[in-house]
Amino acid sequence: MKLTFIADTHHYSKALGTSGRAYELRSGSDQKCLAETGEIIDAAFKQIAESDTDAVFILGDVTNDGEMVSHIEFREKLYELKKSKPVYIITATHDWCCDGNPRRFDGDSAFNDVDVMKSEDLPEFYKDFGPNQAVDKYITKIGTICYTVQLNEKLRVLCLNDDKNDNDHAGFTKDCWQWIDRQIKQANEDGCLIIGIEHHLLMPHISSLITGGSVCVENRNYVASRFADAGLRYMFVGHSHIQATDRFTSKNGHSITEVNVGALCGYPAPIVNVTVNEDNTLTYNVDHLKKLVLNGEEIEALPFLAEHATALINRIFECRTKETFEERLTALQLNGEKFGKYWSLVKPVIHKLDHMQTYEAYKFLKVLGFAKGVSKEDAKEFADKPLKEFAGEVWLSVLDGAMNPKDESSTYYRLVMSVAAVPSKVLKNNGSMKKLEEAAHYALTGGDINNQHATI
Repeated sequence: MKLTFIADTHHYSKALGTSGRAYELRSGSDQKCLAETGEIIDAAFKQIAESDTDAVFILGDVTNDGEMVSHIEFREKLYELKKSKPVYIITATHDWCCDGNPRRFDGDSAFNDVDVMKSEDLPEFYKDFGPNQAVDKYITKIGTICYTVQLNEKLRVLCLNDDKNDNDHAGFTKDCWQWIDRQIKQANEDGCLIIGIEHHLLMPHISSLITGGSVCVENRNYVASRFADAGLRYMFVGHSHIQATDRFTSKNGHSITEVNVGALCGYPAPIVNVTVNEDNTLTYNVDHLKKLVLNGEEIEALPFLAEHATALINRIFECRTKETFEERLTALQLNGEKFGKYWSLVKPVIHKLDHMQTYEAYKFLKVLGFAKGVSKEDAKEFADKPLKEFAGEVWLSVLDGAMNPKDESSTYYRLVMSVAAVPSKVLKNNGSMKKLEEAAHYALTGGDINNQHATI
């Protein structure tokens, strides 16, 4: 069979506001789009409908923040896609606004008077996209649903909602685990390959600095080990908005491979096409949204989405007042007021970074003794390239899983790694800084498993 996986559509209804200072700050502080999600989803669903896939799986966070109007609009899009392909979805925390902060925007203000979906109402609302087709199902403690679907006589998919474990963190309750164990055991006894999907990660991709903590399920090594030891070989997840594939091996020697599917609502808008092979291996090829229609004009999707993603970084470099700096950091969910106290120190640094070019940065690092492994000729190869352009490209590589990987012997790789190594040289006793180098290496090379196409 051929299966398609997409994640994090984050549909945002235009009825919630698409203009004004408050909306611009919210939209400009995120890699994902807001006002354009409807057009992105329509274009992606059309692309999928015209493909030869046999079934479509959507890996949670289908709406921006659980707004009822966003759910209603998204479900209509699902019904349209369902005319061409079977569609199965799981929901996640953004689909019932777990932070209790739904927003609409008007002028300079954001308002919370938004009708939202309750977690316990999601299974009924989306019953035609998995629950009604399930061969077995389990209702979680917050009323969401886990279910199993049988795609053919040899293939099942285990569709899991991992919003809450017994500690109210991402994961599964004791009762839910018992249901999961039965599903995997039954599939193995019936000679079926079973593929898992959930929203949160089982393992940090790129680095635990980037995708650790609450990006993963709680007690992630235990959860990954339990799945692997039970005989689950594959898990497809979303949540981190990055494209990455990694493998975890338990202490008992059993492995599970996790494909982290990037967000459809932002760069690089991946559409992961999977072929289930005769020997129960999976071959995936990551396609991307090709075109979309905005304001009546058809445009190339990736350049538009890439510009939106890198603008997030550029807006910080472009800050020229304390007020703007605090405002933009707050929009990024950082403590703008706290960081604003250091504005007099930060201002000259970000102003310099906004204009600094590669050769100038090389000379500065060389004086400090931080340009090891980089020659003058290396720096001159990219002499006039702005430093923030490098930052933008590395950020895109983090998101797209090194769609354009860099060879470790390349000048580009050496230049970026020399900058990534600076924090660990300054803060030699800080282990996290060494992880920053490892993250940069993964972002540039794509890691051990090809994130774009591989057989796993």
